[in-house]
Amino acid sequence: MIRLARTCAMTHWRAKLLFVALTSVLCAGTGAAWGPRTQLAAVNTALNLVSREQGLPLTRLQKDIRAGASLSDEALAELYPDMAISPLRVIESEMALLKAARRPTLDAYYAYRLGALGKVVASVTAPMRDSDAAVRRHYYADADGAVNTGALAPAPRRTLDTLTPLERVMREAAVADDLIEREYNEGVGFRGAASTRLATDVSRSVNAVADVWWTIVTSRAVPGDISDAQLQQYVVHGYAYRIQRGNVAEIDAAEAYYAELTAFTPDMRARIGALLHEAGLRERAVREYEAVLATAPDRRDVVAKLSGYYVEVGEEALSAGKLEDALASFERALDANPLHPTAEQQRLEVNAMIRERDELQQTYRDLLRQADELRELAEQEAGRARYAEAVALLQQSAATYREVGDEFPMEGQRRTRGLREAEYRLGELRQSLLNNALAFSGAGFAPDMAALIAESSKGIEKEALEALLERAYQDEMERLATRLEPFLVIE
Repeated sequence: MIRLARTCAMTHWRAKLLFVALTSVLCAGTGAAWGPRTQLAAVNTALNLVSREQGLPLTRLQKDIRAGASLSDEALAELYPDMAISPLRVIESEMALLKAARRPTLDAYYAYRLGALGKVVASVTAPMRDSDAAVRRHYYADADGAVNTGALAPAPRRTLDTLTPLERVMREAAVADDLIEREYNEGVGFRGAASTRLATDVSRSVNAVADVWWTIVTSRAVPGDISDAQLQQYVVHGYAYRIQRGNVAEIDAAEAYYAELTAFTPDMRARIGALLHEAGLRERAVREYEAVLATAPDRRDVVAKLSGYYVEVGEEALSAGKLEDALASFERALDANPLHPTAEQQRLEVNAMIRERDELQQTYRDLLRQADELRELAEQEAGRARYAEAVALLQQSAATYREVGDEFPMEGQRRTRGLREAEYRLGELRQSLLNNALAFSGAGFAPDMAALIAESSKGIEKEALEALLERAYQDEMERLATRLEPFLVIE
């Protein structure tokens, strides 16, 4: 019993020690080695070294490599979830993946992943990774301010068939950790061994990054231990990176670029569609959703997204007054998902709006036809010298034109043109009557003039017409008296 108790106590102590050690590693973070300026300097220098070898075209992609090397600790942990627990395994796995994903022409996302891997390699080959956290932060901050890329010493490139050389580099980086930590605790700080060793320590990281990249981009062997799931995830992430860059042509070229890496599954296309939709590239997202349903029609999540898209488009068209487009979109939403909660009601409402609009448009067209016919009748009356009737008909025509609204451009233009012509003709007839009133005589003149006065609302003053009528009346009476004078007998 005593031996068992001792054994249990030792097991508990070891478990506790392991927990403390693991917690220490996790708390160190994924990027807790070298400061950001030193890491970027290491990656940039490695980039230049590899690019000089056999004309490898990495400088063309340096912006994307630097973007990967500048990832935050949180983003790096998301990309490499096991980084804090087993960094060497992460490096080995990423190297194998990038070898398998390499294409004859490297794209921006590939360069981005190289940069992220470079950040990891620079981190694990830095001094002080396992030292006191406070001292480590102080040392990295000092190194960031003192790093000088001109003092770095490049070494010849080597291919890493295994990670044994990288493990050796990590051990070399830790050789002076105790000395540097002691000098910081004693107040010497960066002025001692930390400063004198900086160029050597950073050069070590530079050469490690360059060797890892060199091994990846020059390897002829394709690793056989990369799963389809890893390649599919890589492709989806590649799409996400292209979508983030916002280059539509680059996005459209992605499928052809990645086609030989892995087959596109419905799940991949659904994820790509969601990324496109979130980025505002909705039409492009629909192509992915439709491709999903072509092979997996039972994907209810994609059905919901596709029908939701068509409803969105229909609502936008409705807001813009494009009723036919809205109707077509709601019908497509129903084709995709007959059980959509709102599409059928929206379709019915738009159908009713189209009927009302068409009826109103037909009413306007009938009014325009009536107004045109009234104008023609007015001209016929004017041709028979029935000017009062012509004026009245033109006034009716103008009133009918005014009943046409502005909802329809073509009908509105016809109304404006017809009204202008009717009013102009009214002015002509009234002016003609005014100019030629003295020439009218006979029994038909007085009724025409009286009717004209009654109908006139503008263009001829009522008093002027009455004066003209009175004068014409007096002239007619005088002519009548002259004709009758020979028949009068005076006793």
